[in-house]
Amino acid sequence: MPVNFNSIKFGEIYERPFLAKLWGYQSFHAISKGVVTPAGTNYIVFFVTKDKQEALTQYNDYIDGNMLFWEGEEKHSSDNRVVEASQNGDEIHLFYREVHHTPFVYFGKITLTDFQLSKDKPSEFVFKINALSYEDVDVFKEVREHAAEYKTLEITEQEQVVKSRLGQGNFRRNVIRLWGSCSVTGLQNVSLLRASHIKPWRDSNNNERLTPYNGILLIPDYDFLFDRGYISFKNDGKVLVSQRLSPFACKVFDVSDDLTLRKIFSENKEYLDFHRSEVFE
Repeated sequence: MPVNFNSIKFGEIYERPFLAKLWGYQSFHAISKGVVTPAGTNYIVFFVTKDKQEALTQYNDYIDGNMLFWEGEEKHSSDNRVVEASQNGDEIHLFYREVHHTPFVYFGKITLTDFQLSKDKPSEFVFKINALSYEDVDVFKEVREHAAEYKTLEITEQEQVVKSRLGQGNFRRNVIRLWGSCSVTGLQNVSLLRASHIKPWRDSNNNERLTPYNGILLIPDYDFLFDRGYISFKNDGKVLVSQRLSPFACKVFDVSDDLTLRKIFSENKEYLDFHRSEVFE
């Protein structure tokens, strides 16, 4: 079977041996490089690892929001083809993982948006991940923060974690639909608001990570305080202010005992209970 992406699904996890067998290679070593250009195709396939093995070249490659920041190979062998991909009709496909020795996630086609070619160091490239909107920002934040734990999970558990992260765009959209505006101030410009989990993502199961009832929509200052346990809310919506927050900080952040959630859904209460007992200090 020639290399194609007909059966490869966005957001699914894949290992090189599986892909090699699927594409008809005798060994996965044929696709063990960071950039693979299968003969006779118009495909450029990226296998990108953010946290690499210490013995390997430490390229600075990472996803930020819906953008991939990638350093080209030291020998610059693929630079020109990557730069000329669009005009040559080549498609660049991305497999990405945060941590070495874990499966890759397929992110679909990516489009070059900026680059800086160099001779004495790796060239720098920026790509847009076409299948991700800006609302899907930083899908791997929790994976990155808990990389050691992630590597110990079974493959099926790793896949569930990744799918939960990829569901964050939907989570934000559903939290916006539920609240409509800032849960405290009523500010309606949702581009200025953040959709946060009430029960933190790391402590939630997959259903809890995706339900909008475990979500709250806040202006950035209140989101910061809520996320770090400086404020919480009772089941009637009234604010709780941590003693760790000084009077001066309360003034700066415009926090007072008058703050309250504009409404409470009965489904919010179990998550607020957790936030008060485990996050709020």
